Amino acid sequence: MNGFLAALKKDMCLFFRKGGLFSLLFPLLLLPLFLFFFRGNSGGLQAFPVSVIDEDETLMSKTLIRQMEEVELFSEVHKISREDISEELEKGSVGVLRIPKDFFYTAYRFQGEPVELILNERRATESAILESVFTSIMKIMEKEQEMSLAVFHTAYGEKLSASEEEELYHRASERLLNSVLKRQLIFQNEEVGANVAFALVMRIASALLFLFLSFISLSMVSAVPEEEKKGIVSRFRQMGGRGFYLSKFLLLLLLALPVLALSLLFLYKAFALSPELLLFFALYYNLSLLSFYLFFWGLFSLVREERLAKNFSVCLIFLLLLFTGRLFSAGRLPFSLARFSPISINAVLLEGLRRGYSPVRLMPFVLPLGLFLLLGILLRFMHSFTEKRSSLEKERVPEKRGLLEKETVFPKRRGFEEDRIRGKQFLMHCLPFPLWRGYILLGRTVGVLLFLLFFLCLGRYAGDKTQEKIAFYLVNEDGGEWSRELLRDLDAEKSLEIRLIPEREKEEKLLYGDKEGVLTIRKGYTGDKEEKGKLLYESGSASLSEMGLREIVAAVVAGEKIERGANDYLSSLLGREIRADEQDLLTKNQKQYKRTSPLYTVRKQNGATREELFSPRREAVYAFLLYFFLFSLASVAGEGEEKRVGARLQSIAGASRRYLIGLFLVFLGISLCFFFALRLDFSFNALLSLLSYTLFLFGFSRFLSVRVLGEGAETGLSLNLGLFFCLSGGAFMDFSALSGWVKYLPYLSPVGLFLKGTEGDLVAPAILLAIGLCTCRSSYDRPMRSPFFL
Repeated sequence: MNGFLAALKKDMCLFFRKGGLFSLLFPLLLLPLFLFFFRGNSGGLQAFPVSVIDEDETLMSKTLIRQMEEVELFSEVHKISREDISEELEKGSVGVLRIPKDFFYTAYRFQGEPVELILNERRATESAILESVFTSIMKIMEKEQEMSLAVFHTAYGEKLSASEEEELYHRASERLLNSVLKRQLIFQNEEVGANVAFALVMRIASALLFLFLSFISLSMVSAVPEEEKKGIVSRFRQMGGRGFYLSKFLLLLLLALPVLALSLLFLYKAFALSPELLLFFALYYNLSLLSFYLFFWGLFSLVREERLAKNFSVCLIFLLLLFTGRLFSAGRLPFSLARFSPISINAVLLEGLRRGYSPVRLMPFVLPLGLFLLLGILLRFMHSFTEKRSSLEKERVPEKRGLLEKETVFPKRRGFEEDRIRGKQFLMHCLPFPLWRGYILLGRTVGVLLFLLFFLCLGRYAGDKTQEKIAFYLVNEDGGEWSRELLRDLDAEKSLEIRLIPEREKEEKLLYGDKEGVLTIRKGYTGDKEEKGKLLYESGSASLSEMGLREIVAAVVAGEKIERGANDYLSSLLGREIRADEQDLLTKNQKQYKRTSPLYTVRKQNGATREELFSPRREAVYAFLLYFFLFSLASVAGEGEEKRVGARLQSIAGASRRYLIGLFLVFLGISLCFFFALRLDFSFNALLSLLSYTLFLFGFSRFLSVRVLGEGAETGLSLNLGLFFCLSGGAFMDFSALSGWVKYLPYLSPVGLFLKGTEGDLVAPAILLAIGLCTCRSSYDRPMRSPFFL
């Protein structure tokens, strides 16, 4: 028992020596800040300004502008002229709608200019939403125009008189406004902005939980190879001690309790969960810790090289985030594989708790977490097997060595060792110092190969195209003629991807969230001319395109309703029931008056690249990955051996300065590798931001490792600082699309400053450069440790 308590005390001292205090304190700050950022309206979609050029100046165009002013999504509707387009976009207007002269009148003669929408690409998120609303309205107008022309020419002949054309214009205008204003009534009421904000919160919350659980488990077992090399484990067992590794896990549970308590409080306040569900989450939380602990314990024991195992673990965590998570995108792997990822399991569990699913229903979704646990057990078994094999070889070595020394002058094993040393010396002489130092930091040959593999995976991630179609599931409860027609029209939409599922699978699909959501055609849809509330759209746990999808579906349904109302429209004009020959003529005219020229055009201005809705740019992915990867490498600065090297270099004039420059070149080379792997835009602003951001990371990481935390900085304070910087800097989402002062947070974070620098802000990289130089200077001076961190 005394031995177990001694091991527990040793692990506790080791954890706090490596910045463990900040590993506990910072999550207590991160969660309240996270909730504060997204509380109430601050997490909702911000209303944005739009501009209108009204060259038509008719009753119809003025009515349209008045309707735009009443839309809550538009904060302001500015009336401008053509000459003010560029200036208006520079001021922040999301889009400019230009209505040409006599558009609403000449459109029914297939004459005149089309309506033009000019989008501001520097505000990609709001532009995507504005485009979806505009396109929906214009498609309804196209359908209404085609149907009105067919009906009037069927009723009054091939050539219309002036009065008949005027009647056509006024009737079509009234019907168009009615169709546009009532297009969303087909859905049951849902708060789209709240759903989008909640989806963003769920994405970030599941990722933060995954990062915390994985990194705190990693920090607890990172010293295993060193302890085994020094014989601490063997001496502990020889003295009759038991539970050496159990003490590490118990300490891990103890240290993770504050975050568990905060998580339970958040779930209770946000979803009003029952004690049964809160207990289930607590069990899942501890099971996740156990899975991560066993996996990293087995990995570090098998690899036996702390630096190599740590680099491999960090790379694995990043790849899971990129390819199976939804933090930066919809994921690059099918969900049949991604469901085994811990971050996906986190997202599924949180969504299930939000929906109030019982533990019995949630259990099948949590079971894939056992894969990490089984992998950890398998790695431990492999470690035990190799240990027994090496011990058997050591017992046989003395006998073989005696025989070899009798037969040869030089022992064979000694010759191999000398050859290996000569190979290292050859590499040292051939490689420049920065390359040699990078070779050592990455974990020598195996570490370099691992880095190249990670580099190729990043290239694959950057090379995969984002999904251009909005994918969703559809449940057809109606099964009638109208629902089949709707299904055909939706399937013909180029921007949609539909997959039919039965009703019994709907809840499972919503929980997994691998598609945008589930659209249900309710019973009674066929034959219901009112068509109010007959479509139910439920967004998935990761849905960020709900507004666009609803607008597309609304336009399709409105078009079908207009076509189905053609007979009644013609009958109202004639004042009687239509005859069979008139029905045939109407069908013929509907085909004849199909538009062949576009009624509207959409173009983009300001030169920014197209981004996925609400998703961060590749530069944000770059900033996030580079921060944690370079911090992991910089942890070597806090090791005792590295400090002794630094002390010896101070006795040589200029040696310390050259040494730091060489290390910085290693960091810069890795930054460039990430830059090219993610295929970022090659520009002056991007390179300047890269240089300043790399210098900041180099200086700041060395400052924490040398002067503050010492060994293990990358798993202590730097982890939580990195999450804070990325969260507040906009690496996880586009803050410019949110309301309130939240959108200015990136200016207070180095990650945000880097992103602002890539957008052309020269002040941001200058600030990073200044901070980087100051921290480099501080770490260059003689190390100084505060008693608070001892």
